[in-house]
Amino acid sequence: MAFKKLVLLAAASLIANVAWADNVYYVGFEDSVRGDYDYNDLVFSLQGDGVTLVTSTGELFSQPVLGTNGEPFWNRASGDGPKDNVGYCIYGGGNCSSGLAPSDKYLASADGVSPVNDVYFSVTNRGSVSSPISIHLAADTNLIGWYLISDPSVIHWINSSNQQTGNFSFDPTGAFGLVGNNDGGHGGDTFYSQTSVGGTSDRFGSHFAFFGNSIDPPNPVPEPGSVILLGSALLGLSLLLRRRYNADGK
Repeated sequence: MAFKKLVLLAAASLIANVAWADNVYYVGFEDSVRGDYDYNDLVFSLQGDGVTLVTSTGELFSQPVLGTNGEPFWNRASGDGPKDNVGYCIYGGGNCSSGLAPSDKYLASADGVSPVNDVYFSVTNRGSVSSPISIHLAADTNLIGWYLISDPSVIHWINSSNQQTGNFSFDPTGAFGLVGNNDGGHGGDTFYSQTSVGGTSDRFGSHFAFFGNSIDPPNPVPEPGSVILLGSALLGLSLLLRRRYNADGK
């Protein structure tokens, strides 16, 4: 029985996280609780060699009909204008932009509607992550930053209240999540791409919307330890079956 549990544990760990590799991700940030949830308050791109979006609950979906019906979660009426939610920034056709990435898909929960609350990024090549800020529409002073998932208490801000837009780069030493603040980092509300980490509680869900071109359908990416565990379990099972076969043959 213990051996069966070991095999099942190893197999289950292979599908625990889903990861997509992409050259460029676009991210929309919603900066307030009980706001308009248009996710256009800060729209930026995140790119780098070996940067991979990781989530255990999200899936990728093709562009919806843009509008204000709330499906998916970012497809809502914007206080900035009738066609200004983040979808118009990414796909075009509105007042936000001519379309930053019209072929991209959006990340949502399995229902295709709800936000994803457990997003972070893995990095295989250090020193190659850049995060150019593409658009800043909000009148508020919004900051975007990152934190190591091994130490989420330390936030590394990418931009500043004095320099809202421009080209920025950072060099994480491991897997990292994103964090946003709506008051220049001097108080206000702070939101994490992994909502379980902390920050402002909001029953609406994540304050980040993610877009990208990725593997479709997504393929599970096993962790090295899981592969070793499964391989050891299968090897043990093979030896056990061989011994039983030899015993029965005698």
